[in-house]
Parts: sequence; C-alpha cells; structure tokens
Amino acid sequence: MKYVLITVFFGFLLGFALALVGLYYNPIIADSGVITGVNARTFTYQSPFTEGLAVTHSGRSRLPLRPTAIPELWENTIRNSLLSLVVLYDEENVPVGIASRVSQLSDSTELLTRGVLIDDDWLVSIPGEGSFFIEADSNLWPFLKETLIPVWYLDRPWQGPKHYRPTAGPGDEGTATVSGVTGSFANRKGTAVEIYHISDFNRTTGPGRVDAQLYLHLPEVVTSLAAE
Repeated sequence: MKYVLITVFFGFLLGFALALVGLYYNPIIADSGVITGVNARTFTYQSPFTEGLAVTHSGRSRLPLRPTAIPELWENTIRNSLLSLVVLYDEENVPVGIASRVSQLSDSTELLTRGVLIDDDWLVSIPGEGSFFIEADSNLWPFLKETLIPVWYLDRPWQGPKHYRPTAGPGDEGTATVSGVTGSFANRKGTAVEIYHISDFNRTTGPGRVDAQLYLHLPEVVTSLAAE
C-alpha cells in the first residue's frame, strides 16, 4: 500500500510539472505579436493606472486606483470587474475621444488551451463623430507569464520593454468586434485589435509607462438600391 501511495504521489507531481511546462510553452496561447499592414484607423492612449481619467476595482488587487479616493467596486455583481476610463488620441497625438471599459475574467478561460481570457466591453465616444461599442476577448497570459508573475510574485528583475497583442476574439482571426451606435458610426460593423508597448514595470507600483494602440477597422455602410 505504501508503494502505491508513493507511486500516486510522484505521478501527481509529474503530471503537475508537465502541466506547468505546457502552460508556459504552449504555442496555442502564446502572444501573437505586433500586427502589421492593417488598413485601420489608429487611436492611442496611455496606461489607465498612471495617465487615465479613472480606474477602480474591488480593492483586493495590488493594481492602484486612480484617483486614490475613487470608490471601490463592492457590490457582488461588479466586485470582480475592473472599470477604466481613458482619453483617446489620434495619430497626431491630439485628444479626440474617451473610452470606458469594463473588464472581468471570462468563463472561457482555460489555462492549458486558451490562456487567461478577460471579457472587455468598451464604449468609445468621439465628439463630433459618434460612438461605438467594442466587444473583446483579451488573453492576458503572456503578460502574466513574462511580466507580472516574475516581477511581482517571484521578485525577479523585469526583462522589458515588452510588446503584447492581447486581443484574441471573439471575431475572426482573433479580432474584437465593433458595433456602431450613434453619429457617423451608426449601423456599421467592424473589427478592432489592441496592442500594448510596456516600457516600465515597477516591482512596487506595477505598470508604469504603457503606450497602447487601438486599431479600428469600421467599413462604411453600403446601401444597395432595390432592383426596379
């Protein structure tokens, strides 16, 4: 009986170790890198934790609140979410709009096959143009594996800067889906991809300088004339 238990124990350890190896080196959930050649409108924004208008969550995370006096999300229905509000800039670095985002852990998260998926729901408002929704699945596992876990929890020096393309769906080819709501965006459907360029990550305060790009591809509405 003793040898059976020892065999089971070491079998469990071996299986756990193999799972960790698969989790760290599984190419299926690796970061897909920077995108190129995309015919899209580009918005930029800075880290919501250092440059954003507002960031709040349950208070149980080490991520900072902004401003520090902002109320935490304490109600049961939203306490596992993160709410952020950032200013969007155009390609000439002129502020053109505001984006609010609600993020929460996705039910589709599967570490060994899909990664750590976050459901991101955006509302983007561009004064003078209109507004649109973005529904995105964001895979945070590459960031967690390469930056947050080693630096925050293993106390290792940060190996940056880093580039991440967290967008993983739910649209085709790993893109987010976009639905126009008002103004010139009304009734238009498209896609979006988000990219992070992280140039600073502090062991104490976390994300420092983050340059983010939001690539928006939103085709014009084509109305066809009815056949005579």
